[in-house]
Amino acid sequence: MMRNFPNLQRQDTAMPGASPHRRAVLAGLGAALLAPALPIVPARAAIPPFRGKLGSFEISVVSDGTLNVPLSFALPDTPATEAAKLFASQGMPPEGLVPQTNVTLVNTGGELVLIDAGSGPKFQPTAGKLSENLEAAGIDPKTISKVVFTHGHADHLWGAIDDFDDAERFPNAKYVISAAEWDFWTHPDTPSRSPDWMKGMAIGSARILKQIEKKVERRNAGDTVAPGMIYVATPGHTPGHMAVGVENGGQQLLVGGDVFNNNAVSFAKPEWRVGSDFDPNQGMTTRKQLLDQLATDRIPLIGFHLSWPGYGMIERRGPAYRFVPV
Repeated sequence: MMRNFPNLQRQDTAMPGASPHRRAVLAGLGAALLAPALPIVPARAAIPPFRGKLGSFEISVVSDGTLNVPLSFALPDTPATEAAKLFASQGMPPEGLVPQTNVTLVNTGGELVLIDAGSGPKFQPTAGKLSENLEAAGIDPKTISKVVFTHGHADHLWGAIDDFDDAERFPNAKYVISAAEWDFWTHPDTPSRSPDWMKGMAIGSARILKQIEKKVERRNAGDTVAPGMIYVATPGHTPGHMAVGVENGGQQLLVGGDVFNNNAVSFAKPEWRVGSDFDPNQGMTTRKQLLDQLATDRIPLIGFHLSWPGYGMIERRGPAYRFVPV
């Protein structure tokens, strides 16, 4: 399963191509995912869930809200005028688009799997909306059987714990995180070795991981994390960052976490340094390799911070790429 996805652990990793038959199968996924899968419950939240199908799997994207990220932090080496020029070329305001937080939920028929848990309400006032949006969509947190983390940043991990009573938000779920990511965030020296903006986050993420430790499964690249889902190594943003490859009925989808976090920059300028990448050079290499594969094999993507709901296709545009929302 998922033989097309590489393990992007080294900067010289070769990108395999897909057979013509495989590419034809994947190319049809765009229309398939747009087909309604679950009945739409009248939402009380600001953003109703995005819903679709992947084979027999039901795919939903539920919003955890938005983030406030200064452009000077997001692109520390890029002059604001240069960034604004790029944004303007793609019909965006000078500061770009507001980062979304798009949480993916996969119903396999036997399991209800959440990919990332959002931030909880204490990270930023515009985020932490996952619980109310799940409730508005008619999804009981108690029915979620597994939470798979792409990485340990606050906006992906902290929502696993309810701030009100310090209890698990998904009490019947098991948790999966990459072994390298676990080791990084729980290492006692990580806060002191982290950049200033990440020191407090490192302490908070370590606390939450320790709180759920007895229910955490640690997995490696290529390992199955849930039915029809495997970890795909995509390091750089964090040392153990993983995307999640989903396959069912001959169709594939990549839930990319934070590999791509900007509708313009991540695709047109993947070489630009990203302020939130722990290893900017590795992050750049991972983006370029994955862009090549997704464009070549016509594999759809759900990006956590891309414009709502973060679902689309990657197309080549001369020497660069572009994200085409579907």
